[in-house]
Amino acid sequence: MQRRLIIIPRWSGRAGSDFYPWLQRELATLPDTPFAEVMVPELPDPDAPHPGTWPPAILAALGTDPELLARTVVLAHSVGCQATLHALAALPDGVHIAAMLAVAGWWQVDRPWPAIVPWQSAHPDLARVRAAVRSLLVLLSDDDPFTADHVGNAAMWQERLGAAVQLVPGAKHFNVPTSAPVLAALRTL
Repeated sequence: MQRRLIIIPRWSGRAGSDFYPWLQRELATLPDTPFAEVMVPELPDPDAPHPGTWPPAILAALGTDPELLARTVVLAHSVGCQATLHALAALPDGVHIAAMLAVAGWWQVDRPWPAIVPWQSAHPDLARVRAAVRSLLVLLSDDDPFTADHVGNAAMWQERLGAAVQLVPGAKHFNVPTSAPVLAALRTL
C-alpha cells in the first residue's frame, strides 16, 4: 500500500507557499511516486502559529487510523517542525508515523520575537516523539537567517531525537519555489 504525505507549513505558510506546490507537482509526475496522497492542511491563524492550536490541528489532519498513520510521512517546515513534534508526542501509545522530514527545523532562533518564545520554551516529550516516528531526517542550511549555528542545531536534533541530519549549503530557510534537495530527501524515506 502506498504512503501519504502531509506537508506542515512554516510561519505564515499556506498550501501555495514556497516549494510546496512544486513538490506536489514533481511527486505526481514521478513514474514511481511514493505517495498516493499529498496534502497541506490549513492550520489555524497561519500568521500567528500557537502551540495551543497548531498541534491539535495537525493531529486532526493525521487522523486516528493506526494503519494509515504507519504509512504517513510528514514534511514539516520551520515552526511546522516544532508543531509536528508536539503533535507526535500526543499520539496514543504504540501508534507511529512512518517518517518525518524536518526542513529548516530549529530548537532556538537567534533573535526570538515574543510570539515565537512559547515554541522555544515548551518542548514536547522527546521520548514520546521518538516512539511516534520511525525515521527522522532533518535538512538544514549553512546560511539560515534564523539559526546561524547550524552545527549546534544539528547536534540538538541528533542528541534529542536521534535524527539524521543533512546540510544543504546556501539553502537559507528553504523559502524557495523549487527545492531539489527536499524532493531527494523525501525519496529516501
